[in-house]
Amino acid sequence: MAVSNDDTCALLSEDQTPSDQTCMNCMVRRFSLFDDLNVEELATLDLNRSRVSYKAGEYIYKQGTRPIGLICLSRGKVKITTDSISGTEQIIALRKPVDFLGFTDLMGEDVHFSSAIAMEETEICFIPLADFMDLVKTNLSLALKIIKQLINELTKANQRTADLTQKHMRARLADALLYVLNTYGTSEIDNVLNVDLKRSDLAGLSNMTTANAIRTLSEFVKSDLVGVDGRKIKIKNLQELENISLAG
Repeated sequence: MAVSNDDTCALLSEDQTPSDQTCMNCMVRRFSLFDDLNVEELATLDLNRSRVSYKAGEYIYKQGTRPIGLICLSRGKVKITTDSISGTEQIIALRKPVDFLGFTDLMGEDVHFSSAIAMEETEICFIPLADFMDLVKTNLSLALKIIKQLINELTKANQRTADLTQKHMRARLADALLYVLNTYGTSEIDNVLNVDLKRSDLAGLSNMTTANAIRTLSEFVKSDLVGVDGRKIKIKNLQELENISLAG
């Protein structure tokens, strides 16, 4: 489903979460900020929670819209994008379960600085802002975790911005591949990245044109740093990719 441009986006039109899918029995909650909430606090989050599915390429929210609640990625992969001055899509972050989407915008009470787009079949849990804030106001431990999370996100964003503006193209592409690797990992059998990447996605992650991304990726293939089969990318020489990244 696509999200409309108004602030009351289509998230609220979905059916409520089935009774057997709750915060209490969420299989990935232990990896989130909610890992040590008690039953009553989890019940508060569950009260008006919705579960929403998206297909690859669909917007979860759009740049310029106003956050209306907490969005937790429960399944799938999401790219966080913003439009560059030239009008091209720049990917500023990748998200995996159980990351929050648009978290800094929500806590900063600002419009979304970026857009969130599903990269594959994806599901999110949506918790209305009032329910989430009621919990934050009564749980000091959670509030402190949120502060640390926001600082961590801003630190990583600043570092990525510096790298994308100061490094040469080979280093930027190496950075992009390492970032994808660290976010989604690889298959155990053949070391292929656990996400299908369009060349435009590689370009967006590397802050370069699609043509330059394709050319630089081809150089990596010729140097036997990676292998490519369509959108599948196999990491063949991790150490050399790290060296290229560090060289800048």
